[in-house]
Amino acid sequence: MQTSLDGTVLTGLRQRRRPHSGGNRQPGRLKVLGGSVALALAVFGAAPSTAFAAQRRVAAGPVNASRARTKDQGAKADAVVDIATVAKFGKILVDQAGLPLYYDTGDKPPAHFACTGGCLVAWPPLVLGKGQSKPVAGKGVTGLGVVKAPAGEQVTWHGKPLYTFVRDSKDKVLGQGIVQDGTWYVVQPGARSAVNTGSKASSSWG
Repeated sequence: MQTSLDGTVLTGLRQRRRPHSGGNRQPGRLKVLGGSVALALAVFGAAPSTAFAAQRRVAAGPVNASRARTKDQGAKADAVVDIATVAKFGKILVDQAGLPLYYDTGDKPPAHFACTGGCLVAWPPLVLGKGQSKPVAGKGVTGLGVVKAPAGEQVTWHGKPLYTFVRDSKDKVLGQGIVQDGTWYVVQPGARSAVNTGSKASSSWG
């Protein structure tokens, strides 16, 4: 007795087939094959990556729709760094869209950028816009610079490359303390531990 992957019995199938013209199909055989393919896809289909979720659980829900931009679309906007006040964190740095800015403890620019490839999908870097030579600093923002990074001319704060987090939205900080290619912290300009960053790799203004 022969069976397909989905358990359909094939015994006697050849004996039951009738002669047919070249244009006729075999519904029974197609049904068997269809079930086998469906089962194979279910068994061997690519499983979603769990590398990111394994590090730390983050807020559930769809990715912020405003973040669904192509690289070209993102490059059209000038990079701006401003200060905003959010609950539980106080004053933090935000980009031109009001999204919280982070730094990664794994970065050692310009020689080493810990977050590359797929990591940059979760942590989009803040890069200069097309034709922009330096970032725009909002009121009270100092220590901005630029470093050559895998993603382009990336904005830095006191030498730390800046990123956003894909699940954040304006006034919501969801990436604090996540461990992925380093540990991620939202930039708090008043925090004593954040000031002593010390990278001489980037040019700076302010």
